[in-house]
Amino acid sequence: MWDPEVGISPLNAGRSSGASSPSEPLQARMMKDESHIVGREDFVIELVSQLIDKRGDCANLRVISVVGEEAIGKTALVRSVYNRADIKNHFDRCAWVRVGPEPNLVQLMVALLKQLSVVLLKQLGVRELRDVDRLKEEELSNLLQRVLLECCYLVVLDDLCKLHLMDKLIMVLADSRNGSRVIVTTLNRDIPSSIDPWYSTHLELSPLNREQSEKLLKKCCHPFDVVDPPVKLLHLKERIVSKSGGSPAKILLLGGLLSTTSSDRCTELTSLNRCTELVNLLANGLTDCPTLQDVAHLSFAKLPEPFKQCALYLALFPKESEIPTRRLFRLWSAEKNLVSSPSENGVTGFDAEKCFRDLVRRNMVHVVRWKWDGSARTCRLPRTLYDVFYQMAKNEGFLKIYDCSIHYEGKFDAPRIAIHRDISRGAEAEVQVNVPEAGPDNSMPCGTGQLRCYVSFNTVKLGTRAGEIALLLRPLVPKRDSSLLSVLDLEGVYKPLLPEELGEILPNLQYLGLRWTLLEWLPASVAQLLHLETLDLKYTNIKYVPDSILEAEHLRHLYMTEVSLDDAARRHQLQSNKSLNCNIQTIWGLVIKDDSPMLKVLGKLTGLMKLALTCDGKTVSGATKHIKNLEMLKSLRLRLKDRSGVPLIDDVEDQMSEMNGMSGLESLSNLHLLGYLGMQSLLESHIPPNLKVLTLSMSRLEGDPMGVLGKLKCLTALRLFASSYEGKTLSVSAGTFPSLRVLKLWKLENLTEWTIQENAMQCLEDLEIKDCKKLKTIDGLWQIETLEVITLVRVPDELERSVRAMQPNVPIIAKKLPQDEIEEEEQSDEEDGKR
Repeated sequence: MWDPEVGISPLNAGRSSGASSPSEPLQARMMKDESHIVGREDFVIELVSQLIDKRGDCANLRVISVVGEEAIGKTALVRSVYNRADIKNHFDRCAWVRVGPEPNLVQLMVALLKQLSVVLLKQLGVRELRDVDRLKEEELSNLLQRVLLECCYLVVLDDLCKLHLMDKLIMVLADSRNGSRVIVTTLNRDIPSSIDPWYSTHLELSPLNREQSEKLLKKCCHPFDVVDPPVKLLHLKERIVSKSGGSPAKILLLGGLLSTTSSDRCTELTSLNRCTELVNLLANGLTDCPTLQDVAHLSFAKLPEPFKQCALYLALFPKESEIPTRRLFRLWSAEKNLVSSPSENGVTGFDAEKCFRDLVRRNMVHVVRWKWDGSARTCRLPRTLYDVFYQMAKNEGFLKIYDCSIHYEGKFDAPRIAIHRDISRGAEAEVQVNVPEAGPDNSMPCGTGQLRCYVSFNTVKLGTRAGEIALLLRPLVPKRDSSLLSVLDLEGVYKPLLPEELGEILPNLQYLGLRWTLLEWLPASVAQLLHLETLDLKYTNIKYVPDSILEAEHLRHLYMTEVSLDDAARRHQLQSNKSLNCNIQTIWGLVIKDDSPMLKVLGKLTGLMKLALTCDGKTVSGATKHIKNLEMLKSLRLRLKDRSGVPLIDDVEDQMSEMNGMSGLESLSNLHLLGYLGMQSLLESHIPPNLKVLTLSMSRLEGDPMGVLGKLKCLTALRLFASSYEGKTLSVSAGTFPSLRVLKLWKLENLTEWTIQENAMQCLEDLEIKDCKKLKTIDGLWQIETLEVITLVRVPDELERSVRAMQPNVPIIAKKLPQDEIEEEEQSDEEDGKR
């Protein structure tokens, strides 16, 4: 129900919503982002004006309704406005919740509070976000009122179906006569006048007309966007426009059928033949007035066979939830029977990213947020497709969802199940999970042994450890029965109770996801999981993993939080007969200290593609010496800390914190460095030449780094965080930074002058400056014509006025946030970049 990051706008580079390939520039992505509101431009203007008008009675709290039939584009319209820079700048706080047909007032209030400032909640006596889950309805109501009275807010209630709930919410939503607004999207035409009879203006969306439908088709499927299209293409366009009936969702799906053949490798003849095929398909496969379900079934039927089950897999996640691609790709890959397909050399293989791109091109999946390098970070299965896909998956016995509000139906009769939070009852019911009970002789529940995938979204933290897994696996323990389970994903579940015999009873496990569980220990039997490919312990308190972890033959991805593998390295050195797993691709959260045996092992892990390493000043030179041999490395995060965990900001005992020899890492595209680095470390000969994303923090550079960094032709995102540069001036030479799209300057406390010469940074779209208190102007900023958004936080008024004068047409987000809120926001941004 809670959707905290509802489609990030293209005005936030690196995290914009839409559907596009990772290699597309932001402007191209924005065209697709805006495709959902083609033909709605007047509605956007009207909605924006109603939101920001504070004149006279408009200062009162107002409820604005957006009404229309299913899949007409209500949510897309509101989302496009909700994410605008001028809207974010106008309101102090924004929150978005999906209400749905079976709402619960308690959970709605919890969802709203969790999206508001943690700082405000702490001031009102709420020490931690999870404490909100413990509050009763009256306490939540009082707290929410107090929070909302402190700010000018925008709240979106998406998919409101029942009026009685809105009556209760209106009593809670505080009116400080400061221009706060509530937006409601609904199918019910009786709701607008009922919820606010004094403000009856509402927006009612109708189906797109022919001109608007054709315009949308061109936006979402570029083969139609030609000056003189072939006759066959015109016939196809006519069919799509006719069959869609003005529904944006149908147009996107039908246009997506052709998008899959529009790559540069397709010949004109191939495309024309495909047009003929699709014309016949639409004529014979759909009625004259097909439903959205009909169109969705047709789109699904045309998927390549290996991709069909991957599409259905998306229905495991909660409706309209934001799905990390990292998690999705690992889950797909963990089920060999799901994704196995013959490759060119006859060996089974699966390309998760290729499958994902195909689903995106077909408009079956929408990208919500983008990584700094331009690849997708999170995605969402559109609400209009979720019900169709889940019903298909359930009918085929592919997966099933269990919820606390649904009584157990007898057995797990699907090989894949997900446990969802109870969103229709109170908080007390949320920790209950319906799991089959063992028979009188401890026999296995019917279906439990045949499970292949178990994913839980029971993430409420009520101070009680989640016992659902123990209940699920308890019947397997007495007889040491083995399960077919290959995926056990408990990400976000609060301290799940794992049986000591986990490794014995789940010998086929390939994915064990414990991220954000706050667990403190791992069953020793995990060492017996010989087929394990992904072990995700990130954001837990687990500090020990099995000594045999480096010898696990099939392990490819190991995520941790500040864990030493010294015992595993010593085991490898002492037992020379044990072979090292050199095919591991990810080690994240590794700690290496002085004289660590892991130093020698590190250079042998030649298959590494992602490495996050923390070391001290005495070991960094040895670590970088071995890192430079990892030729396949794509992402590296290196943090220098002292023994107490504080970032090193001094060159202790003249230990050289250098990156010598790193220029040989030609595959490295993402580099994050925290801690002291002498300027010699940024000599041009030492920088990996193909970097796309570079982040520096606490580096204490004294010389201007822009001359060197500007020559990196592939660099798209540069983040200079606190104390990364201690000089007074930055100078960007003419013609440099040819690909840079995102630039963030945070807490450069000595910076007073910044000059941008002609033809520099000609692709820059997102500029963010925080806490640069001495910077008064940016000479040459006026000549950058590609800027989409500028964010200024805690900067001098003189700088803000100067920037507004030089870029009068660019949305500027300027906020004066208190210091503790700045730190909260920075921590959030940092965590987001690591996920």
